Amino acid sequence: MRGKGLQFVCSKKPALACGLLVFLTGCPQWSLCQGIFNAVSDPAYSSSRKNFACETCEAEAGAIRPAFVPAKKQFRVHLFSTVAVASKVNSLGPGIDMATPLSRSFNLRGGVNLINFGYNFNIDGVNYYSGVHLHSGQLSLDWFPRHKSFHISPGLVYTRNHLAGLTGVPAGRYFELGNQGFTNSVDDPMSGTASIIPPHKFAPSLTIGFGNMIPRNGKHLSFPIEFGVAYTGAPKINLALDGTACTQEGCFAFSQNQDAMASLQKEISDLNETLKRFPVYPILSSGIAYRF
Repeated sequence: MRGKGLQFVCSKKPALACGLLVFLTGCPQWSLCQGIFNAVSDPAYSSSRKNFACETCEAEAGAIRPAFVPAKKQFRVHLFSTVAVASKVNSLGPGIDMATPLSRSFNLRGGVNLINFGYNFNIDGVNYYSGVHLHSGQLSLDWFPRHKSFHISPGLVYTRNHLAGLTGVPAGRYFELGNQGFTNSVDDPMSGTASIIPPHKFAPSLTIGFGNMIPRNGKHLSFPIEFGVAYTGAPKINLALDGTACTQEGCFAFSQNQDAMASLQKEISDLNETLKRFPVYPILSSGIAYRF
C-alpha cells in the first residue's frame, strides 16, 4: 500500500515529491533521485536496494562535488597596523627610515640622516680645508594616488648641515679677493676660517618616487627610491683672514688695512651671490625596506 502511494505521488506530482526527496536526502542529481522514487514505489525492490541507491547517489555526488579551497587571506592595512624599517643611501647622508600605514593610500614616514666628511677646494688662489657635517631628520606623508608603488611625498626636513674649516694661501703665492690681487707673505702667511650654513633649520620638502615600504600585496621586502628637493634657502658663507699680504705698494697686516678688508668683504659678497642660485637642496634616495 505504501509503495503504491509513493508511486501515485511521483506519477501525479513528480516535481513536488522528488524535490522533497532531494531536500531531505541531500541528493544533488534530480534524475538519480527520481530513480530512487521509482525504486521505492516498486514492491520488488527491498529496503536494502533503496539504501544502496541512496549510497550510490551520495557517492556520485561526492565525486563531482568540487573540493573546498580556503580563500587566500588578504593583507589589510589600517591605522598603525604594522611598521617597516628601511636602510638608505641619501644625498642628505646615509640614514634609516621608519614607516607605518595611515590608510590604504597614505603612509607616515620618518627618518634620520648622518654623515661627516672632509672636502678641500680652491677659489681664486685661496685654499679651503673644510669639514662637511650633514645631520638631518625628515618627516613625510607618502601618498599613493593609484594604490601602487608611485608616491608623492610632501614633508618637513630638520637640518643641522654646515660646512666649516680652515682657509690659507701657500707662502709666497698670488691670490685674489674681490677684484684686488695680493701676494702672500713668506714670513707671516695668510690663514683664517670659513663656514657655510643654511639660513633655515626647518625646510619644507617635496619628493616623488617608486616603491612602498609597506607593500599592499602583503610582501615584506621593498626597494624604495625617490627624488625631490628641500627648500632650505640659499646658504651663506662667512670668511675671516689674517696675516701679512703684499701688493706693489708694500706689505701690511691684512686685518688692519681698510682696502684689504674691503676686498675681503667684496669676495664674501660675490660668493654669497653665487650661492643664491641654490635655494633648494636636492634629495636623492634609494634603499631597501622590510615590513614586520
